[in-house]
Amino acid sequence: MGTAREQGQRNVAFNELNLRGIAINDATNNTASVTVYASDSGIMFVNEYAGTTTYTLPVVADCAGKMFFFYGNVGNDIVITGGTAAKMSGGTTSAAVDSDKVTGTGAIGIAAMVIGDGSSYFVIPFVGTWTGST
Repeated sequence: MGTAREQGQRNVAFNELNLRGIAINDATNNTASVTVYASDSGIMFVNEYAGTTTYTLPVVADCAGKMFFFYGNVGNDIVITGGTAAKMSGGTTSAAVDSDKVTGTGAIGIAAMVIGDGSSYFVIPFVGTWTGST
C-alpha cells in the first residue's frame, strides 16, 4: 500500500494556469504543420487553416505542468501529436493509454486541452470526437 495523499499535496504543479493568449493558424501566415513549444503553455491554438492541420507538441519530458488548448474554427481535422511516441492518453473514441496522437474530427467548434506531467500527455476533450491512435 502506498502512502495516503495529504490534503493540498500535488504530484505536478502547473507552471501557468491561466490562458495566456491565442495563436490563430490560417492560410495567411501558417501551414498544415504547426510546431508547439513548451513555452506555448497556456496558449489557445485556433485552427482556421483550410485543410487537416497537425500540431506537434514538444517532447513530453519538457512539459511537466504545461497545458495547451486547441479549437477548430473550420470544418477540418486537427491532429495533435505528442513529441514523444506512445505518451498520449485520452480521447472520446478509441481512447488509448499509449497513443502517438489524437485526431479531432473536422467540425467547427471541436475543442480539447492537453496537459503534460513530464512522462505522459493527457487529452481532455471538451467538444467533438477525438480519437487516439498510433
